[in-house]
Amino acid sequence: MESLVVHPKNQMELNALKSTLKEMGIRFEKFHTRNTKTAPKQDPKAAPRKESKPARNFKEKPKTDL
Repeated sequence: MESLVVHPKNQMELNALKSTLKEMGIRFEKFHTRNTKTAPKQDPKAAPRKESKPARNFKEKPKTDL
C-alpha cells in the first residue's frame, strides 16, 4: 500500500482534494500530527503548607478633609 502526505493550505484545497480522490475511488484518511507524542507524566510537586497567613497591617490614609 502506498501513502501520500498532502498539506493543503486552506479548506477549499482540502475539499477539492477529497472530492477528486472520491471520484477516482481512492481511499483516504486523516492523520493528526498534533498531540501524537505523549509527554512523560511528571510527579506533581507538593507545595509546603503554611499554617496561617501573616497579619496585614495597613497604614491609615491621611485625612484630606479641610
